[in-house]
Amino acid sequence: MENNALKHYGREMTIIPGELTDIWIAIPAYCNLACSYCYACGGERVKEDNLLSWGEFEKLLEQAALMGVKSVGIPGAGEPLLPHNRELTMKILRKCEALGLYVTLFTTGEFIDEKTAVELFNLPLEIMLKCNTLDPEKQDQFVSDPVRGKIVHGYGEKRNRGLRFLMDAGFNDSKLCQEKFGEKTTTRLSLVTSIMTDEKELSNFDDMVELLRFCRKNNIHLDCDDILTVGRGAGCELCTAEEKFRDKVTELCEIDREEFGRDWEVSSGYIAGMVCGRYSYHLFVDQYGDIHPCIGAEKVILGNIKTMSLSQAWESPAMQIIRARNYGGACAQCLNFKEHKCNSCLGRRTENLTTEALLAKGEVETIGCWNCCKV
Repeated sequence: MENNALKHYGREMTIIPGELTDIWIAIPAYCNLACSYCYACGGERVKEDNLLSWGEFEKLLEQAALMGVKSVGIPGAGEPLLPHNRELTMKILRKCEALGLYVTLFTTGEFIDEKTAVELFNLPLEIMLKCNTLDPEKQDQFVSDPVRGKIVHGYGEKRNRGLRFLMDAGFNDSKLCQEKFGEKTTTRLSLVTSIMTDEKELSNFDDMVELLRFCRKNNIHLDCDDILTVGRGAGCELCTAEEKFRDKVTELCEIDREEFGRDWEVSSGYIAGMVCGRYSYHLFVDQYGDIHPCIGAEKVILGNIKTMSLSQAWESPAMQIIRARNYGGACAQCLNFKEHKCNSCLGRRTENLTTEALLAKGEVETIGCWNCCKV
């Protein structure tokens, strides 16, 4: 297959569809926040006896490098820089550096001080910083869960301070980024959010334009989508109705075009025209070692890294079905899917996606979305 250039947030990397290029690995889900939309149920009880050991993480990363993996993501199943996770996270980052692997690190930003920001800047990584709103008091509401009796105070201010430290360190300075990691690296900082509203009081619906403008003016990538309905997200009241999500994305698209000269098509996936292609080059390993096609396909288990290699998981029957784009249902009849403008999110646009169902049907059953364009 021909090489494809993938814009990896602020850094361009080369992928060969069909070959494993990118893996995400979850650290233990220890977290001091209480987000009602957390896909990994962070902050809840962790089965410590089953967690991956450092030796197993090390072996996993070495396997990945030998297979040609270029990029490793730590997706924030738990907070990587929380004191309980920090030592493990730094060992993973330094191991990746030794193996020539570039890291995408998701973090709440609360534990980033000036020293940490500089330390991270000197490692081969990009930061995906949690930012549902720039308003610190409202941000505290987004990381609290009154239903479970967990109210958080002061996080928004600490996150904003962490953001400033990252910017001061040079994460969004294109010249410094390119000097360190080459001309294909334009920024190493992203703000990450979902568009959320409960139709009552809490909503970041009206904050999205400010977030977009802040990112564009400061050379920061905006990673924005809708809530992934797994974990606590499955029952979250902040999931935005499809019509409202479409209207907001359309508004952001128009502002981006008119004010910043960025032209992209509105879709039900990420904003700014990003199309998720992980089905063709990616695997996710959770905190217990179970291997999944991605974080959204939690019920498709290809094996466990403690007893199976990455190579075996990549060539497993279930993964071959996904990589071949053997999809049925509404998405398979969509022109956007047929033209690879959308790859039908495994976590958002499927039903009954389990290992057993996938193998029995020989295809991914899809339900379509508001952006469906029938042939």
